Amino acid sequence: MTKESRARIDEIVQRGKQFRRRILDPSVLRGLLPIRAQAIRLASARSDARERERRFLDVSPAYGTTMAGRAWQRRDARDISFDGMRWWVPLASPDNAEAVEHALTHQHFPYRVITQTREVALGGTMIDIGANTGRMSIPRVILGDAALAYCAEPEPLNYACLVGNVADNHLNGLVLPDHLAIGAVDGTVRLERTKSTGGHRVIGADETSKRTVVEVRSLRLDTWVDLAGIDLDLVRFVKVDVQGSEIDVLQGAPGVLARTHIAWQIEVDLTILAKRGQSPAVLFALMQQHFTHFIDLNGRLTTPRVRPVGELPDALSYVTGGSDGRTDVLLFTMAAPHDAE
Repeated sequence: MTKESRARIDEIVQRGKQFRRRILDPSVLRGLLPIRAQAIRLASARSDARERERRFLDVSPAYGTTMAGRAWQRRDARDISFDGMRWWVPLASPDNAEAVEHALTHQHFPYRVITQTREVALGGTMIDIGANTGRMSIPRVILGDAALAYCAEPEPLNYACLVGNVADNHLNGLVLPDHLAIGAVDGTVRLERTKSTGGHRVIGADETSKRTVVEVRSLRLDTWVDLAGIDLDLVRFVKVDVQGSEIDVLQGAPGVLARTHIAWQIEVDLTILAKRGQSPAVLFALMQQHFTHFIDLNGRLTTPRVRPVGELPDALSYVTGGSDGRTDVLLFTMAAPHDAE
């Protein structure tokens, strides 16, 4: 190897080390979480948090009922401890020992995604649509990425565990969970329950299913924001994980979408979208209408990180469905650059 080649390799190695120093480390968040979880109890005990929870009880009867009935003796949920948290886990198949073991041992918080969204989703209030058990919203509040989180979760068992995770981790008045779906109209929808706690999805009025289907309350996001008294001036981040109902959520949220200071994270799975009879072109058009830029949160990509929203359809052409064919997209609006005077 020539001296010039060795020098070039050394330069590349050095640049790689410098690059790695610029990357936020998810392991730092994991180490911070149990420390900050102790401190968050003081915030939930303050008078403003207690008053906020009291007001929320007036608009969410499900929250009060679930919180009051928390002396659980049930087979379909179990509490475990991980990352310093007491965490309620839904057990969709409580008689299947293998499924129970998998559910209890495969719990984690999305630390990598939290670090990836900090450029546009730090501080203020978060709205979590399809909150599941609080895996996204609860660590964000504890770590300080959000001061408050309003959560919407339609599946009954997931919702019960979400309320348990709020109560047992002393987040009352800081994480405010409501039992409902967010969609295109105010009314009710049919929810298909699956063995996966994250796979429950809204189905059409005439759609048949071999699984259990329950009817749940549904509101437009604009309606729910008004009902819950969410101050949109303080909202910085909306997360959407609704298993094919993304278009419905966006169509029911013109008022929230008009607030261009709010960033959105939306899961995109075109296979599930197709099951609802929805077109990717419609989803992409709605995204392009309301935002200027996006980041694909797929950690395996080598394409540019921040891209104009006009490139979205081509950028997501690889998304075809299944565990390797879906991604989360971070959408936001930036001001046009000003020419130097």
